[in-house]
Amino acid sequence: MSRVPSHPGALLREVILPETGMTVTKLAEVCGIARNTLSRIVNEKADISEDIAIRLSRALGSTPEFWLAMQNRHTIWKLRNERDAIYKRIERVEAA
Repeated sequence: MSRVPSHPGALLREVILPETGMTVTKLAEVCGIARNTLSRIVNEKADISEDIAIRLSRALGSTPEFWLAMQNRHTIWKLRNERDAIYKRIERVEAA
């Protein structure tokens, strides 16, 4: 089992907020979202949606694809590790 890919909230919490000097409240205000929504993401209790990815990319000078790719890597890793036995029972469909 490989290392779990970082949740985007970890990047916000450990790098972006400290380097910009912003608080969760201020970044939420800049992005036009509820403080609680961003707090749940920063604390890895919620995932980044497409809407949030666009807002973060505008505020931070990144791309929505960056945030969504990070979220997708994290989510897929979790699912594969939590449901591996279920996935292994799925048989490949062959063309007729």
